Amino acid sequence: MAVLDWSWSCSDWVLLLLVIGVILYFIGTSNYNHFSKQNVPFIKPVPFIGCMGPLFLRKQYFPQLMMRIYKDLEDHPYGGFFLFKQPIIMLKDPELIKTIAVKDFEYFMDHRAIFSKDGEPVWSRGLFSLKGQRWREMRSTLSPAFTSSKMKTMFVLLSECCEQFVNFLEQCYQHTPQKGCNIEKDGDVLVLEMKDFYTRYTNDVIATAAFGIGVDSLKNPTNEFYRMGQDLTYMGGLRVFKWLAYVAMTKLMQKLRVSVMSTKTTKFFSTLVLDTIATREREGIVRPDMLQLLMQAKKGTLHDDTSNSPGSKKIKIEDDDIVAQAILFFLAGFDTASTLLCFASHQLAVHAHMQVRLQEEIDETLQKNDGKFTYEAVNSMKYLDMVVSETLRLYPPGAALDRVCIKPYTLKSDPPMEMHPGQALFIPVIGLHRDSKYYPDPERFDPERFSEDNKHGINPLTYLPFGLGPRSCIGK
Repeated sequence: MAVLDWSWSCSDWVLLLLVIGVILYFIGTSNYNHFSKQNVPFIKPVPFIGCMGPLFLRKQYFPQLMMRIYKDLEDHPYGGFFLFKQPIIMLKDPELIKTIAVKDFEYFMDHRAIFSKDGEPVWSRGLFSLKGQRWREMRSTLSPAFTSSKMKTMFVLLSECCEQFVNFLEQCYQHTPQKGCNIEKDGDVLVLEMKDFYTRYTNDVIATAAFGIGVDSLKNPTNEFYRMGQDLTYMGGLRVFKWLAYVAMTKLMQKLRVSVMSTKTTKFFSTLVLDTIATREREGIVRPDMLQLLMQAKKGTLHDDTSNSPGSKKIKIEDDDIVAQAILFFLAGFDTASTLLCFASHQLAVHAHMQVRLQEEIDETLQKNDGKFTYEAVNSMKYLDMVVSETLRLYPPGAALDRVCIKPYTLKSDPPMEMHPGQALFIPVIGLHRDSKYYPDPERFDPERFSEDNKHGINPLTYLPFGLGPRSCIGK
């Protein structure tokens, strides 16, 4: 009886590996001719990871990567790069950006899908994640909550948090050591880690203004709301790779219902919001905060101050919709605001003369208003506005904006490009903000760019810290 010889020689194994390598190469580069077919300039990708190598290997942060791609595309009005295997168009020309984000918005209404209804039932209801008509209706319903009069009403809540923090610092300064004070004192100077300090401040502001609860994250540094907020915004460890997997294989991750957000944290905030709503409705409690406005929107009684008419009643708002918006407000404001405050503080420490000028404006404003800040007083502080505006230019909260094509469209530029539904675009905010064509000496911190005499010379299409067009940040 004949016996088959299954032994392989070394050359056989080498040949097999070569065949596998070739197959993997073609799989990993299968759509990398997406831009070359239309003669569109693009950044040369690497199999499977596209142009994300520096980010994947953690050699660059996302803003640095966006800056590099922006510069590598040189003077082209737009170009392409690959987010892993997904082709992305980067718009560079301001007029082209205006066309996509404003004039032809109906073709680019949506953001890229991250959360699925099955995998993330709460997160997928957030305003940022909604698409098409549902987004239009929800935006219209929520917009009356963000008028200046509504912000003015909530200003008292922010002021209370501010006084709470200032009083804590005063006590730490006057009495050392103090129970609950984890701030060091070096002579006449208080020494504290500013990111932690500002994060606790924004945490307490959002807790009271969005969720309707009072917390003191300085006197109670391990309070549950703060700990859950930290977990919600944590992007280290395994969660980083989950996010990368979602970006690289969005559809697969959604089909597998892999959750990138902490289920425990989501449940905590959901229970908190629902319990607060139930308590208010049962006891007739009314409070000047965002949760109250969302409750009014649900009932259709939220009024638009500019038109004296009720808010949109076209859609049914459920409790889960309110939970989603409240959590989204936390995520959108928690880290972005504290990071902005950190960068502003750093620049004021480096530029002492700017710090002195701002301090003088603050002192003068307090003197005019009997030692207290009001909504109108803060809005009247021109140099403060200049400092914040320049900080947002140099350190925008979002390095890039995204849009997705939802209908066939021809990008009329040089060269023209045919776009199909699903094609994603990026607007490189940080690239525009640090382009010497629009801002001389762009790496220099200079609040004078936004003075009354100079700010009119800034092209609004090159300053986008809150986005552009109908889908810009509702909290601007």
